[in-house]
Amino acid sequence: MRKQASLASIYKLRASAHSPMVRDHAATMNRGLNIYLLFTVSWFLHLGMRLPFLGLIRFDLLLVVVLTYLAFVGKGDTGTRLTSTDKILRILIAYSILTIPFVYWPGSVINTGIGNFIKAIVFYYFTVAFVQTEGDLKKFIFVFVTCQLWRILEPLYLHITQGYWGSAASMTNWEYLYRLSGAPNDIVNPNGLAFIICTVLPFLYFTALLSWKGLLVSILLTPACIYTLTLTGSRSGIIGLFIIFLGIIAKAKRRVMWMISVVIIVVLVFPLLSADMQDRYLSIIGRGEKNAGTAEGRVTGVIDNFMAALHRPIFGHGLGTSQEVNANFIDVDMPAHNLYAEIAQELGFVGLVLFMVLLKSIYVGFHECKRAYSQQDSSPFLRQLVECMQILLLMNFIFSFASYGLSSYEWYFLGGMSVSMQRLAMEVQDKGKASQGHNE
Repeated sequence: MRKQASLASIYKLRASAHSPMVRDHAATMNRGLNIYLLFTVSWFLHLGMRLPFLGLIRFDLLLVVVLTYLAFVGKGDTGTRLTSTDKILRILIAYSILTIPFVYWPGSVINTGIGNFIKAIVFYYFTVAFVQTEGDLKKFIFVFVTCQLWRILEPLYLHITQGYWGSAASMTNWEYLYRLSGAPNDIVNPNGLAFIICTVLPFLYFTALLSWKGLLVSILLTPACIYTLTLTGSRSGIIGLFIIFLGIIAKAKRRVMWMISVVIIVVLVFPLLSADMQDRYLSIIGRGEKNAGTAEGRVTGVIDNFMAALHRPIFGHGLGTSQEVNANFIDVDMPAHNLYAEIAQELGFVGLVLFMVLLKSIYVGFHECKRAYSQQDSSPFLRQLVECMQILLLMNFIFSFASYGLSSYEWYFLGGMSVSMQRLAMEVQDKGKASQGHNE
């Protein structure tokens, strides 16, 4: 962990409580965190669509400009070194830009690809810059989870009160299955809504372990989230839910109780679904009839996606061009529904290797955090949050076999959380060593 970052210079600054540099840095970071929380709310709840005036003035873009200044210009020199995640992400960004002359559609990269990629990676840099203390983490996680819960409960409310669905999937004999998607102001398809639910569930579980209030919130919201998930008709969402349950069981002390609970939930909930929805979920294990074709199509589609990537195997076709690749080479006008095929198409297999190394660095970061928090007298919140983030990372990894997302926020959110929590873990370790040395 010491190889990843050094906080000695920060501690020297903090040692002087009356230093103007310390006061200015703390004030800048506090302002930055508050603006970052506002940006998080605006981004995930699409305030620009809900309030046209904010959309007219490009509110999100203005916040990004301010946050970028505070993160890279206004914070001053803290003397911190780059972590491995920092280095790998910088290499990935540089590779994506420097290879533009060699990709198949450089114009598409410049027009849309780079812009969408930047919108995603800001979550890494802003999280690292402004989420620096345990209190910052609590605020950020609270705002983040609350926004995701809003995105889940809003379409559920519309479905119950107005019969809203938002999407439909084709089956055999020209039949269609209605599927719940995001609310009208939230442009997210059923699989995207299922992903949001799978993102929230680990937080709800580990929140329940912290206090009776957290337990009450989890008891009230978890059934609503799972019910909403079943309405999406998302097979990848059900697989993601299964991965979450496996992660919870692996970390839980009462594993038998959890396994029995899962079986009971499945036995009670599955018969309540419509026949078409049951058929769709049974198609995951090859038992469905009306939805079997679409399930098989997902598998063959991934193979075709990788074959299309071989047209530009080294440098790829360019950021954000997956849909163009499929439309031109395999006559499918949609992006690859597999993150790793998408990256191979857009950045080539070299870019795919770089991305996998990035995922490894995030995994190692959380693993080091868990080891540090388990060895020291750290707060229950940090210990539980590490467990949550590990399950979330695993769920994202598995979910991405049926979903695109190179230019989606989740990977860079996870990376930023990993680095911020490593920083706190090192503080815990150094404080423990200082206390031990003082006692000696």
